[in-house]
Amino acid sequence: MKKILSLFLAIMMMVSLFAGCSEEKPEENPENNNESENQSEIVFESLNKTITVVAYDRGEDEAFWNGIKSEFEKANSGVTVNLILSEDAAYEVRDRILGGNSPDVVFLPSDEESGVTNALVKDKAMLALTDIESDSLAPAGAFDNNICKPYEDNVTYIAPIFLERTGLIYNKELLSENGFSVPQTWDDFISVAEACKNKNFSFFTYAGAEPDEFVDIFAAALVPVIGAEEMAKILDCDEEAWKNENIKTFAEKVEKIIKLVVSGSSTKSKEDTMDALKDGKALFVSGTEEDLKELNKDGEKYAICAYPAISGSATNIVSFSEMYIPVEAKEPELAKDFIKSVYMTMSASSSESYAAGCYTAEFAEKTAENATLSDEFCSLVVDIFKGNVKSDKFAEKMLEHIEEY
Repeated sequence: MKKILSLFLAIMMMVSLFAGCSEEKPEENPENNNESENQSEIVFESLNKTITVVAYDRGEDEAFWNGIKSEFEKANSGVTVNLILSEDAAYEVRDRILGGNSPDVVFLPSDEESGVTNALVKDKAMLALTDIESDSLAPAGAFDNNICKPYEDNVTYIAPIFLERTGLIYNKELLSENGFSVPQTWDDFISVAEACKNKNFSFFTYAGAEPDEFVDIFAAALVPVIGAEEMAKILDCDEEAWKNENIKTFAEKVEKIIKLVVSGSSTKSKEDTMDALKDGKALFVSGTEEDLKELNKDGEKYAICAYPAISGSATNIVSFSEMYIPVEAKEPELAKDFIKSVYMTMSASSSESYAAGCYTAEFAEKTAENATLSDEFCSLVVDIFKGNVKSDKFAEKMLEHIEEY
């Protein structure tokens, strides 16, 4: 199957730990009070069990996971957490499962390249996490997507963690000073662009040298109009789906702003776009909440909003990493408790903004060669900005790439 457009980067957002668990002391054995004076110790129930947790490590996550391990062991007397942190965690999971030594809990980024998560989903080899969904501190709607619920049974098998929104970062002062409103639709976006014609700044710049942002912008534009199911077909490179008239409409909207963006955008890097924003040369740029945090480290000058829709309500594009329990886990109940403890140590307030209007499209399946046509797609959007491809030829050009692939 030609699953080719990688829609999201799994970006792990570090959050503060807080003591969500405490050590519980089992009651003293009350049996035979007459003999209690001969007992010198309180008897504790000890589980004497070990759970294995395999987690992806970016090189800066050790304190986070070790903190959870420590608190979990304190709260569960006799339980040892065998924590395996590695940048090659996916291959560790794969080798353990193939060797009959499955981990109990897995944490991996959604874009990992081993294919182990996709393989487990395909084989229906994950345990249901329905009770975790109902008990977790994740924001409302965080589980309602076809990553967490990959089958028609609408049951949760994957738990999201480290949610992060991608959208338009904007200069709040410039927006307010000029009487502009945050755009909800592409028509709103174009109106702001035209209103900036006589200003000493442009309304938008993009990273033409590394234009991955356009897949997110494209999905956000179409999903409110065509729905998540049809968007999944487009991302799967279904040739019939690519004949949808809304794809041409998206390209037409882009054509209307090609002369209104910052000059030289087609050659800019993401860093260049952030510099343009900070220098007051652009009102909007594409970015993540991690980018926003960095921009606002010395104040609150910037904010983020959803990418505009062709019509309807703007829809947040959210990325996240994944936790799950393989069906062959030796301690499934303790594994569920561990995942719950992860949510307990996360700040609920850090994810509240994702509650409404979230959409997570199906992640692209990695082929053995890690082939992708997302570069061709993004290049075509840049070509529209440069005037090299007309809107009525956009889908046709993409279909040519699909057929060649």
